[in-house]
Amino acid sequence: MKKAMKKLVTLLMVACLMVSNCITAFAGEWKKDTEYGGYFWWYQRDDGSYPVDCWENIDGKYYHFDFDGYLETDCITADGYHVDENGEWLQDIPQMSQEEMDEYYKSLYKEVLIDLYEYGFVSSEEEFEYYVNLYFPDPVEAEFVMNEIRSNYSMGSAEY
Repeated sequence: MKKAMKKLVTLLMVACLMVSNCITAFAGEWKKDTEYGGYFWWYQRDDGSYPVDCWENIDGKYYHFDFDGYLETDCITADGYHVDENGEWLQDIPQMSQEEMDEYYKSLYKEVLIDLYEYGFVSSEEEFEYYVNLYFPDPVEAEFVMNEIRSNYSMGSAEY
């Protein structure tokens, strides 16, 4: 009886090992984009697809991917949530209101315009005005931004 029980246990263990070797484990995988200096990350799901313009729960943490499928990091997402330098949602920081989002993006646009102006990425005042009006369609606000930048920065004065 003892010998039969030992054979049965051995047989069951062998059967379990055979079955476990037949099961393929799939797991999502983080990928680094090599084209842009390895700066951008994306995620390949178990089924081979990629999250695009959405939130994704990966190992119990929420991440946001942009419209190209890249992980958003150290920013405020388009829907007003904060993500850290690893792209993880900072749940303890509340979602921004639409007004806060508008102000946030205006400040970003202004930083871009300052760089365009100061580093000489625009070739003329007319081109600079074009970009200001593109980002600030309200003429009064555009004029204010142009005057503020012109009074504090010189076109093409910075070196990169």
